Amino acid sequence: MDGSLNAELLERSGDKSLQSLCPREIALDLDLRNKHRALEVASTLVEGSLGLHAAPVLRALLRREEAGSTALGTGIAIPHARISGIERPVTVFLRGKFPIAFDAPDGKPVCDILVILVPADGATEEHLRLLARVAEMFSDRAFRARLCAATESSDVSDVFAQWIGERASGTVEVIHRDS
Repeated sequence: MDGSLNAELLERSGDKSLQSLCPREIALDLDLRNKHRALEVASTLVEGSLGLHAAPVLRALLRREEAGSTALGTGIAIPHARISGIERPVTVFLRGKFPIAFDAPDGKPVCDILVILVPADGATEEHLRLLARVAEMFSDRAFRARLCAATESSDVSDVFAQWIGERASGTVEVIHRDS
């Protein structure tokens, strides 16, 4: 689905959670030795992309992880935090060269990480709706398979855009979920 059509569908859908799902930054084949290093890399990407200082972003992500792991299982984690300095939610996608421990509920290490940052003063319902959409996305086996097969940043972006576009247009017929 082409980008302009996707943007038009997103605008018509009015679903702000869908509009925030496409990662602003994508980095693949990273040397992420552990959870802390993964969050450092994400914070640095945010700093370069948004001009925010990495240190407060990292602190916010680490605080959230201290409250409980954001790993979903099946090799996926969605670290998220509220931060100052942004007006809209921002997502960043990371993939390590090798899976890392992330205290996942299924005990499996994590390779794919979608970091979600939301405005510190943003609406809680919007934040929760975004997290629900992310959980829905990563519960979709077909999405996960396409994401796993994506080896270039542009391919990863296309996988997200396809999933988002399907939801925005209402063309989804069957969602393959894990039980």
